Parts: sequence; C-alpha cells; structure tokens
Amino acid sequence: MKGISPLIATVLLIAFTLSVAGIVSVWLTGFARTSTETVGKESSTQLICSYGGIALSNLKFSNNRLSGSIENTRTIILGNITIQVLYTNASSQTEKLYVSLTPREKYSFNISISSNYDKIRVITNCSSVYDEVGSSEVTT
Repeated sequence: MKGISPLIATVLLIAFTLSVAGIVSVWLTGFARTSTETVGKESSTQLICSYGGIALSNLKFSNNRLSGSIENTRTIILGNITIQVLYTNASSQTEKLYVSLTPREKYSFNISISSNYDKIRVITNCSSVYDEVGSSEVTT
C-alpha cells in the first residue's frame, strides 16, 4: 500500500493549520468585542453611580413600626429604593418602596418590623450607593 507523497502531506498540514487558525481568529475577535462592550458598560455604570449618595434620618421605632426619611444626597436619580432590616438572629426583611429619588429629594416611610432589629439599611439601583444605621441610632 502506498502513502501520500510528502509534498501533498505538507500542503494538507498547512491548509489544516490555516483553517484552524482562521476559526480561532474569528472566535477570538468576537470574544474580545463582547468583553470590551461588557467592561465599557460596567465602568460607565460605576462612573455614574459615583455621583450617587443616600442617607437615612429621623428613624423612629414604635408599636412594631419603623418610620423615617430617606434623602438622595447627591446629584443623580436613584431608583429601586429598598429598605433591608437585619435582625439579631441573622434573619432579614426586605421592603421595596417602588420609588425613585431625584437629587436632594426626601421620602418618608413607615413600615412594619419586629422589635429585635439590629441594623437598618437602604439600598438603591447602584450597588455602591447605600446607607446603614445601627439599632442604637433609632429613637424608640
């Protein structure tokens, strides 16, 4: 039985190598483009959120109700305002307020919670923009 000539084998090997390189090149180009777009969007969000700030104030607890104010203290609109109550037994309660706050806007809230709370936290659509208050800072 005869094999293929060395010249044909070399040509086939080069053709195979070039076709694999072409496939990898197309994949790598798409991967790089997607990665660049993702990083760009994330950095844009982080930059915008760096102009955000929020504060809890006037917190009062009475008859298993927590009331107080939330203020947008900086220069961007903050949405998805949510209050998290962290309890001493490591459980938590989440209350979505379904509001957006424009810069310097205040919002008053009144929610039902248990008396064994440890911390009150307000979070926003910007993960780096939140405020947290311990139970010692709440008036009873």
